[in-house]
Amino acid sequence: MPRMESETRPPVDGFTVDVALKPSLKDQVQELVISPATHDSKTGVIGVPNVSINTHEAPTPLAAQCDPFPLGMDDLTKADPVVDTMKSDLKPCGTHTLYQADPLTDKINDTFATENAVSSSSDGFMNKVAPPPAAMNGHIEGIPASPATRLKRRLEDTKDLIVCPGVYDGLSARIALSVGCDAMYMEIVKLNTIQTGAGTTASALGMADLGVATLSDMVRQADMIANLDYNGPPLIADMDTGYGGPITIALAVKHYIRANVAGFHIEDQVLTKRCGHLSGKKVVSLDVYLSRIRAAKAAKDKAHSDIVLIARTDANQQLGYDESIARLRAARDLGADCGLLEGLKSKEQARQAVIDLAPWPLLLNIVENGHSPLITVDEAREMGFRIMIFSFAAIAPAYGAIKNAYEKLQKEGVTGNQGSGVTPIKLFEVCGLWDAMEIDTTAGGEDFKGGV
Repeated sequence: MPRMESETRPPVDGFTVDVALKPSLKDQVQELVISPATHDSKTGVIGVPNVSINTHEAPTPLAAQCDPFPLGMDDLTKADPVVDTMKSDLKPCGTHTLYQADPLTDKINDTFATENAVSSSSDGFMNKVAPPPAAMNGHIEGIPASPATRLKRRLEDTKDLIVCPGVYDGLSARIALSVGCDAMYMEIVKLNTIQTGAGTTASALGMADLGVATLSDMVRQADMIANLDYNGPPLIADMDTGYGGPITIALAVKHYIRANVAGFHIEDQVLTKRCGHLSGKKVVSLDVYLSRIRAAKAAKDKAHSDIVLIARTDANQQLGYDESIARLRAARDLGADCGLLEGLKSKEQARQAVIDLAPWPLLLNIVENGHSPLITVDEAREMGFRIMIFSFAAIAPAYGAIKNAYEKLQKEGVTGNQGSGVTPIKLFEVCGLWDAMEIDTTAGGEDFKGGV
């Protein structure tokens, strides 16, 4: 699948690409992915122009797909075995550069050449091409790694235990950011923060976690939390059962990627699922479960995303430990990046799961007062777990504090918050007050000239 990367400021409206494929491969290539560099660091605007592709050798017209994700140098070299020549009618438009890899230097002539680029070749293969930036792990140095890439690198390049407090709304996520957490968990999940499905269902819908949260509910919440600080802790999110069949699962993955979620777990419960720490859970057949994993893997691969796919099984309650391990092994063999055995029954079982699935990374879900034993961070690290989420870390104490304040108000006519030290300014500071004031001042505004 040949792919080009470029960067455009401002975004172009559209262009045409003429492609000559190698004769031996022309019957096999069905898709050409063009990635017009997607990010303007000053404005944050992502530009995806319309692309049409002309090729006369292919048996059927090539599908023109615009890939909205930044690509690395290794993506460019993959075009070499497929493309003989490529030419574009793209006209100069601001600063437009193509990062060119050496193996393609004699394959492509004057592609995407624009007025503000510079010469980078002594043999003249391209007249106006910016010199290739240094690449590391397939990503261009100087461009901030995505939350998903940062999470993936920590799993692949270190043996760290990534500890993720559960967050369920903007305020709990802001607090997690303020104390410097590794990551967050939201059911839905955000890297270095986890958004929990139970938390989202309870906080956003006021209902129990019985599978009533929809894809839209989860994406809306995950998008808000994951983008409070793009360069901050990654968010891991719950994807429940995928909200339907393979098509819906692929759509869910696509939406999570667009929301900058760093990782997600998808499970084998039936569609009418329930919280993993309730009794009476039922799981689908192994074939159905693996179809969910395949759909999620195919969707992330098509998007060329590093989003971390976490295969979760809830089979321990209904079918036992051995079946749970067998399901996770099968998911691992299909390309899942990490595993989650929900509903562990003892510390010994937790330790054995790490051994049985090593060296594949495992995630440990801790729900205080749930059905699984309480395992500390130090114990999880010693056992060999790689990610640890505390799903109820925020919502349980929030429930207790809010309930106490409301009951005190009913009985005594006061909330009891007077001595808490939580002033309006303190709350707004956590929620980005000073950043907002700086933006206004930098832009020449006077809204905060007199302070707050």
